[in-house]
Amino acid sequence: MNRSGTRMSPKDSRRGGFSLIELLVAVSIVGILAGLAIPNMRNVTYRARATAVFGDLNTMRQATLDYNADQNAWPPNEPSGTIPAGMVPYLPDGFSFQGDGYELDFENLTLAFGLPGNPNVTRMVGAAVTATEDALSNAIAEVLGGAIISSVGNTHTVVFDAS
Repeated sequence: MNRSGTRMSPKDSRRGGFSLIELLVAVSIVGILAGLAIPNMRNVTYRARATAVFGDLNTMRQATLDYNADQNAWPPNEPSGTIPAGMVPYLPDGFSFQGDGYELDFENLTLAFGLPGNPNVTRMVGAAVTATEDALSNAIAEVLGGAIISSVGNTHTVVFDAS
């Protein structure tokens, strides 16, 4: 009997919660959805970091061009991860060539014989970005796309000016 005095059938008395089968189905569905979402979340994270690299390269490019406009010369080449001393005033406060899983390298190259396709090009100014993880390197290559002139391993090089 229930509280109202009516007789309960055996089927009604066992219906107080979920059955084991219902719980297993629900847990399976949640597991499948999580299995689909987690890899996509990682890809989105790497793509966001690659977009930050793209922004840093654009900042670096603009600072290099502003330096050239003021000094009528290109900044000197420095070791990887080091900002050329003369470029510091042209960069935002706190800007660093060391990022989250990547390092920037300013490139000021003099070419002795010019480029193979164009021997008149004897100077290239640009930057190289080296990623510490393959997944981030792949995302950087995807985001930078056609701007990359050279990729070796996890290092991708872009050119700001060629003369």
